Amino acid sequence: MAKYRNRHKEAQRSLLRVSESLAAFIRHENLVYWLEEGKYSAIVPQKDDYRLNILRGTPKNLGALLYRDFWDKEIPIVLTSGTLSAAGSFEHIKRKTGLAFLPSGRLAETTKPSPFNHRENALLYISEKTPFPNTGNPDHIDTVADEVERLIGASHGHAAVLFTSYKAMDLVYQRIDARQLPYPVLRLDRGGAAVIEQFKRSGNGVLFASGALWEGIDIPGDILSMLIIVRLPFAVPDPVSEWERTLYADIDEYKAKVIVPEMLVKLKQGFGRLIRTESDTGIVAILDSRANEAGAYRRRVLAALPRCRITSNIVDIDSFMLSKKLPAYFSQAA
Repeated sequence: MAKYRNRHKEAQRSLLRVSESLAAFIRHENLVYWLEEGKYSAIVPQKDDYRLNILRGTPKNLGALLYRDFWDKEIPIVLTSGTLSAAGSFEHIKRKTGLAFLPSGRLAETTKPSPFNHRENALLYISEKTPFPNTGNPDHIDTVADEVERLIGASHGHAAVLFTSYKAMDLVYQRIDARQLPYPVLRLDRGGAAVIEQFKRSGNGVLFASGALWEGIDIPGDILSMLIIVRLPFAVPDPVSEWERTLYADIDEYKAKVIVPEMLVKLKQGFGRLIRTESDTGIVAILDSRANEAGAYRRRVLAALPRCRITSNIVDIDSFMLSKKLPAYFSQAA
């Protein structure tokens, strides 16, 4: 039958693509590669939930390849970003991208402070209440939910709650949603770009998010006036990081040269979601105990972020909001 002949041809084409992909892995031995679960519908197009493991890989010598193909050419190149450095140092990005191979005279680097007046327009709240972050600890989740509710109340909505895992987001969202706060409560799941627009139109909504909201999303103005970072954004171990770990003498060296710098860059990206224009004002709240006064990472966190006033008192948030926001901000209906 024609139906089966067509399926047979499509299966042959799919197998050929798989064979060609595997051949590429065989030709390039210097790879870190892994299997990743994904969706695949080429063989059975009408069933979009057909699942197949996907073989992925990345060169072990990516930095050397970038140096050979880009940095070693006799052409000027400018790299610029608000998050290239970690606490003022470019060492991590230079190792990662192969820029470290350049002779010192070939590379000029500089870092500049943010053009925004964070000292006047932003307040950094660091919680002294939350226990060590552990998604499996109900006390931690309950305390985070209580802190989130208090902070949302202090900012009269207009908030985004930023997570590093969807599991933690689910647990806190369930608790907050059950409390029926007087603000629209939304959640940004994978691929939910329409939710961002819904949040912007809500007036004083609360957005629960992970993933994409850490970088590249622009929400200027009063709609986002409270950014709550539940946990410092340490990367989840993956096959690439497990291989990178073997390049260092011990875990302490790997943590100092890779894990912490990458966390600080990600934290800066998340912090940057709040102040998007010269007139924006608001609060960034960090609920991770590792950033509080006795926390192991407090000094490095504060060094990485723009200089602004710091508090652990919710009353200071009330005062800040009253001094920075117009009356209409507080009178918006849910």
